[in-house]
Amino acid sequence: MSLLRTMYFHAYQNFLMPDRLNEYRDLLRSIAGKGYRFCTVEEFAQNVKAGRRHAAPLCVLRNDVDSDPGGASRMFEIDCAEGARATYYFRLATIDRALIDRILSRGGEVGYHFEELATFAKRSGLTSKAEIDAHLPEMRDEFRRNIVRFREATGVSPRTIALHGDFLNRRLAIRNNYILDRALMDEFGILAETYEPWLAAAVVARLADRPAPVWWHPRGPDETLRDTPAVVYLLVHPRQWVRNAARNAALDVLRGIDEVKYRWRSMQRRRP
Repeated sequence: MSLLRTMYFHAYQNFLMPDRLNEYRDLLRSIAGKGYRFCTVEEFAQNVKAGRRHAAPLCVLRNDVDSDPGGASRMFEIDCAEGARATYYFRLATIDRALIDRILSRGGEVGYHFEELATFAKRSGLTSKAEIDAHLPEMRDEFRRNIVRFREATGVSPRTIALHGDFLNRRLAIRNNYILDRALMDEFGILAETYEPWLAAAVVARLADRPAPVWWHPRGPDETLRDTPAVVYLLVHPRQWVRNAARNAALDVLRGIDEVKYRWRSMQRRRP
């Protein structure tokens, strides 16, 4: 995709895109109409761990609240209306206690959307895997502190967690879950991280929203659901469904500031 085309669709989605909530509602209805039962990531992980077979096809519904709790709240209302239980993953920056309490009261799950590797690397100007490896103990300690912060702010001890993606993860080709091991998760009673191989292998088909004009990855809903795979994993993000122009503009500014700060810090590290 050309740079101009990319910029156009970025601006369209940020500032011009009509809300797509009716499309989201229709998607949930289509899934339910094919006989699927919606479940949380925790429920699915427990079933996989126990080796339990599914009585009906399952749709594991996951909502990553990257930037817009207000949009997530509107999506949650649709979940409730359609009888869809879901897992909502909150970053520390997007915690909304009132929304979290509502999710829990309706049988949903709330988990931690973690990003300690990228946060530490940006703050320290790290530019290589070797530097990441050298600071893994500090990143793990930061994860420990942040789990406690999350628990205190939400009232939830998360049973499942999901990595958040950052521009620096893409640049370094290292995901935020690189810092995790089973011992670290066991310290906090964490059953699963969403991308662990044992859990990912139990998913038959994946469906994730994407920014305009792609909208879906790896394929669209109709193709994904055509043969009624036994387990569909549906990942959505409020930013793809609800327009929040002011918040999106602020995020673009913060992204630029992050880039400048990171470049400066990495340059400082390279100085003799």
